[in-house]
Amino acid sequence: MQIRQKVIKRKRIIIPMLIILLIFSSILFMKLLLNRMNRYIDENGKSSMGAVVEQIQQTYELQVNGYYSQLHLVEDYILKEKEVSPETDANQNFFEAWEKEAGSRLVFLQENGKAMTADGTKMRIDIPGKLLLALRNGHNIAKLVAWNYEETQSGGYLVAIPCQEYHMNGEVYTAVGTVYDHSKLDSMLKLKSYNENAYLFLLDEEENITYTNQSEDKFFRNYSLLKHLKADKAITEKEAALLQKKMDKKEQGLELLGKDKPFYLGYCPIESNNSMLICIVKKSVVDNMMRNYQKTVLFTTILMGSFIILLFAGLFYSISKLNIADQKAECEKRNSELQLQTMKEMEAANKKLKKAKNIATEALQTAENANKAKTDFLSNMSHDIRTPMNAIIGITSLIRHDAGDKAKVTEYADKIDTSSQLLLGIINDVLDMSKIEAGKTVFKYTDFSILDFIQEIDHMFKIQAEEKNQTLQFTKENILHEWVNGDRVHLMQIFSNLLSNAVKYTQKGGTIQFLVEECESNSSTYAKYRFLVCDNGMGMSADFKDTIFDAFTRAEGSLTNKIQGTGLGMAITKNLVESMGGTIEVESEPGQGSCFEVIMNLKVAENRSVSLEPQAEKEELDKNILKGMRFLCAEDNELNAEILIELLKIEGAECTICENGERLLNTFEQSAPGDYDMILMDVQMPVMNGYEATKAIRRSTHKLAKTIPIVAMTANAFSEDIQHSLAAGMDAHISKPVEMKVLKKTIRNIKFGEGGYRNAGH
Repeated sequence: MQIRQKVIKRKRIIIPMLIILLIFSSILFMKLLLNRMNRYIDENGKSSMGAVVEQIQQTYELQVNGYYSQLHLVEDYILKEKEVSPETDANQNFFEAWEKEAGSRLVFLQENGKAMTADGTKMRIDIPGKLLLALRNGHNIAKLVAWNYEETQSGGYLVAIPCQEYHMNGEVYTAVGTVYDHSKLDSMLKLKSYNENAYLFLLDEEENITYTNQSEDKFFRNYSLLKHLKADKAITEKEAALLQKKMDKKEQGLELLGKDKPFYLGYCPIESNNSMLICIVKKSVVDNMMRNYQKTVLFTTILMGSFIILLFAGLFYSISKLNIADQKAECEKRNSELQLQTMKEMEAANKKLKKAKNIATEALQTAENANKAKTDFLSNMSHDIRTPMNAIIGITSLIRHDAGDKAKVTEYADKIDTSSQLLLGIINDVLDMSKIEAGKTVFKYTDFSILDFIQEIDHMFKIQAEEKNQTLQFTKENILHEWVNGDRVHLMQIFSNLLSNAVKYTQKGGTIQFLVEECESNSSTYAKYRFLVCDNGMGMSADFKDTIFDAFTRAEGSLTNKIQGTGLGMAITKNLVESMGGTIEVESEPGQGSCFEVIMNLKVAENRSVSLEPQAEKEELDKNILKGMRFLCAEDNELNAEILIELLKIEGAECTICENGERLLNTFEQSAPGDYDMILMDVQMPVMNGYEATKAIRRSTHKLAKTIPIVAMTANAFSEDIQHSLAAGMDAHISKPVEMKVLKKTIRNIKFGEGGYRNAGH
């Protein structure tokens, strides 16, 4: 009896202890569950975000592809006839029906950005040059646009496709598009996820913003998203560089960025128009969405845990009869499994850590290489700038000493001119590279003769080759289409860089060959040309050949170190070639020479006969074109003004100088018709700048306000500066330092209606 009571008493003690142990274990399990769910939030928040980005991308692709399909219907319609007029009843009915069905405006586009609506209204759409080039190269585009530079009219979302040339009201058009109200794009891309707290951006191929769902940035065009994030200190330079590399490779992914205010940035390429979709959501927003799920799971777990506790309380009596040895064996088995699982997780974590370390090491090495390249570039620039500057300063002292010896002074002046041109070349290389990196290079396509182009290059480099006793050979093969349409200025820059390097790096008595060959092509619109620039000079090593097209790279050697250069020429050349849809390759062996091959497709232009006599007449006309002209000039720098007056006086021209835009405006308004033939306008001036002065002149009541030629003459030489000059009402743009031959050519073009643009070759 006593024994039984002891057993019962023991059971009464064991069961509560087991229940207490179970409750404690349940609390511990809940804590472990919360920790695992927090890890789940961190691990699966990115997966959730990535799925949302992919969904947005698919929605956008489907919608925009639908737009493109609708535009192809218009293309099929307008290409059935050679001449289309929106004024005819049939065409007007079709266009009106299409616009009603699509709910958007239909526009017809030219290669220069000029456009016409379906009702015959002419306008200009502010489309960046890169997008016009994309259309010209056969790519679809989609972008928020404004109707003009001043944005006095509202714009919309432009979707356009290239097509074959068609005529409308007597003018040639090469693309057709439609402009949707941007609110449609907003509703299409509206995110219900994350309580509409996501920031959406569409970027063009230059990573500039073309669309955002943020109302304050609706027309925030041509602004780099990465630069914006860096300026707000949302990301570091290192993070920006890594994102830039991934976006350049058109990769898809998701990154957790920002230390103080963390956020997810998802990126995904849009294949239909070569753009990039960016989605930015604060980490706290994603975490809150996941925590709502966490709360639901936790509540369910508590209910199930309570039920399990009650269930186990009823079963503890039978469990108490289990053999202790069996319990120990089971416990050891679980411990072993737990240890094995822990080891596997540690191994996986170590692999991730090792991978992250390798990535960090690679990024550090890349940064160190870039820093070394820039350091070397600055060192070379310092040397290359100091060398001609030392020559200019030294020769200036010699001129003062030998001022009475005209022959020596002339020789000294020639050497100063050579050193100045070298300095200008260094500055131009840096400017060209900065324009390319910023995506601000402007391409101007015109008709020109490929044979005349070769002849001009031959004339340019013949003297340089003769000075080194080199043989310069030009070969033309199978030229079936002489007249082509392309950017002649930048093509000249490409082959000038290649031939200039060939002359510099080829020894005296060497041979340089320039081959131009038209290759077979399946296109009836474009002709395929192969250009070869070969020499038997010093050549280059295999390591340098792999990096020759990288910026800030120069060959190292006892001979090459004596040759001045920025290390940017080949990088500029490659970027220009690829921007115009071409390719460039190089083959070289040390001591054997180098051979550069450029493949370029150029649009076939209308063939025509060319006479050299008119060109000679133009050159003869340029010699005396300034004689007798009277200029009104804006120049706030006294030394520059003095130089300009003397240079014009040598050419037989007169010049009146005004130190700012307001003074020039007053002088012009007080002048009589015929007092001045042309205005030379500086841009950066006190009181009133050149843009403001030009706009004021064009608004003036003076009889010549709308017709007097105005030429920008400024050190501001970027493409946006040129656009601002032309938009302000100027007729042409010339970059400082001003060369008289460039000024003469510009004046001739304005007088004879050939168009003035700028000194494209600096």
